[in-house]
Amino acid sequence: MAYRKQGLQRGLCGVAAMLLLAFTTACSVLGSSLDEFTEGGDAGTSAGCDTGQVQCDGQCVDTTSSPDHCGSCGNSCAVEQACQGGSCTADCQTGQTQCGDLCVDTQSNAQHCGGCDKSCNSGESCVSGQCQITCPGGQVACSGLCYDLQNDVNNCGSCGNKCSTGEVCGNGQCALTCPAGQTACGGTCADLQTDSQHCGACGTACGANEECSGGSCVIACKTLLNQQITDPWGEAWDGLERAAADYTTAETTCQGIGGRLPTATELYRVSATQSATVGQTINTNWLWSMVPVNATSRARVRLSDANVANQSTSSALNYRCVCPPPLPKAFVGNNCYGPPGQACFGLDSEGKRYNVDTADRAPLPVASAIWECTFNRGHLPTFVTLMEAVQQGLDGGSTNSWLHTADGVRYDLNAIIRWQGVVAAPLVIGNGGYTTNTNNRAFRCAGLNYEAGTHPASITDEFVGALSTYKGEAVDSTATQTWTEAHDTCWGRGGHVPRDDELTELIQQGLPAGSGSWVWTSDQAGYNGTDFLTKLVRWTGTAPEFSLSYSGESSAGYKTTSRLTRCIYYPVDTGYAGPQAADCAGGCTELAMPGSSGAKMWLDSFDRAPSATFEDALDDCRKAGGHLASERDLTEAIRASLPNGTNNHLWTSDMSKGSNTTNSNLYIQIVRWQGTDPAFTDLYNTYSTWSQSTTTRPYRCMWTNELR
Repeated sequence: MAYRKQGLQRGLCGVAAMLLLAFTTACSVLGSSLDEFTEGGDAGTSAGCDTGQVQCDGQCVDTTSSPDHCGSCGNSCAVEQACQGGSCTADCQTGQTQCGDLCVDTQSNAQHCGGCDKSCNSGESCVSGQCQITCPGGQVACSGLCYDLQNDVNNCGSCGNKCSTGEVCGNGQCALTCPAGQTACGGTCADLQTDSQHCGACGTACGANEECSGGSCVIACKTLLNQQITDPWGEAWDGLERAAADYTTAETTCQGIGGRLPTATELYRVSATQSATVGQTINTNWLWSMVPVNATSRARVRLSDANVANQSTSSALNYRCVCPPPLPKAFVGNNCYGPPGQACFGLDSEGKRYNVDTADRAPLPVASAIWECTFNRGHLPTFVTLMEAVQQGLDGGSTNSWLHTADGVRYDLNAIIRWQGVVAAPLVIGNGGYTTNTNNRAFRCAGLNYEAGTHPASITDEFVGALSTYKGEAVDSTATQTWTEAHDTCWGRGGHVPRDDELTELIQQGLPAGSGSWVWTSDQAGYNGTDFLTKLVRWTGTAPEFSLSYSGESSAGYKTTSRLTRCIYYPVDTGYAGPQAADCAGGCTELAMPGSSGAKMWLDSFDRAPSATFEDALDDCRKAGGHLASERDLTEAIRASLPNGTNNHLWTSDMSKGSNTTNSNLYIQIVRWQGTDPAFTDLYNTYSTWSQSTTTRPYRCMWTNELR
């Protein structure tokens, strides 16, 4: 069951050039990487490098973006230049301004705030093109004074938002009680283990050179930094770089003073071309970040130009330690990415429980993006989550950069999205595309705006990571099974077959006992000329630096083959009672999941009319407080006797690309069934196929109290 992709290479390179002019993966690179796919099998990559990379001086690099090997090995760009599409260029992106030799965002750059050479004073940062005081410890300036918007009762979540009498402020939200793990101290919700104003008990404040750790005041990490400076997000940094060292030495050194290495995005946002609050144009050394790329490399960042690349952990790089304020345990505050105090965008769906970043993060491979989102208590969002956010008014900024999403659309590709400013009606064709998942792309994270815990029911052989809200299974299924059987197994346990990004997140969090055998995911991987495929994932033992690379860790298989299964379980919002009957087409069909968790799904009992384009269907479900049902949702629901199937193909929210097509656009998966059909298998072509997004089709919306 093998097939070759020369036709795809020719079609992709021709059509994509016309329809996706800004698609930055050069066709020559993509063509050279797509050598052969074997269902559930292995394929080597050039010189042992990941797809889309070549070997230069013993390192695997992407010559479309590497400033040291731009277009070819050894072709190094000047400091003031960037490598874009394999060429060194000084051209600024839309929304950036050329100030001297730099391309900067004058809305956030402290050296060019509101215009070139308009520098902020010492102790100030640039927010929305205006200089304002830099606040300590994650606080935000409100009318010239610094407040912690996460727990200030008079500035709760935003400047001037005052809680009502009797309410307290926790995680940036007014409520009658504090979030779990926090204590009410005079209207402020404090974590007594980490709050320097309430350390161990309300009112116990630490000294100026102390911080709160484990409920006790200790010597502050920031006092041990190398000429400390503080960025606009309240993080204290080494003002001077530390001597070059291998990754382990750098990591151990920073941890030894009570700090850590920064993430790639933390380095990116303080660079000379971004906020310019730590990095200046003279800081041309590559610096370590803590973000893994694979088992032997980490992301590195250059502060002079915000460039991001990969580096072997055995190499010697300079580094800076960072002492951040304690991060929230929900996706709020400094866990979101954007201007200080303006980093979180709230979504409207199902009880308004989710936030999304307001700005693009540092360009990384998709697995590294998943890792960084998890580190910040969020997840890499799916394509449709971002589409819904754009429909709601999420600003894309001015750069129009392609962003990674969590949707795997082929064994080696994931969906990407871009938009500029506020777009009322985003389209899949024009705003959507795809890329190899090892390519560096910007991204945004999304996550819960409160501490929800994990799945409330006990699971046999359960696994819970330190940072993820997902619960998994610590062992494989006892026997292999088909894709449909895997869905039945997980549904019967009160869980689901995970998407490949969800399984990646669990693996990176330490999911144990990987057998090296392929495990099912619910991601659709398109059509290959014989049948439709589904993404597969495998790992051995534990793999905290799991990279989701084809073909060692990611592949695809037919749904009729037998594979191992691991299920995923989500937290449950027991306060969400579901949609009103009038919100559903023909009333709501409620499906209570097996077990004691209280997890439920609600779906339209009839197809929605009139038929709509994919984008309009997505928007209609969003406005109803729910979502367009996914292929996994419909597979579970139809097998649980979802009624009134008309045998018309319905939209799902799943993207796919496949290989048996030269069309450069993403396809949308569609399914059908007649009446009630517990024997539904989702197999082509009786039940499923794919479609361009521009046609009109019926659809069904779904709602859930699961916090996915």
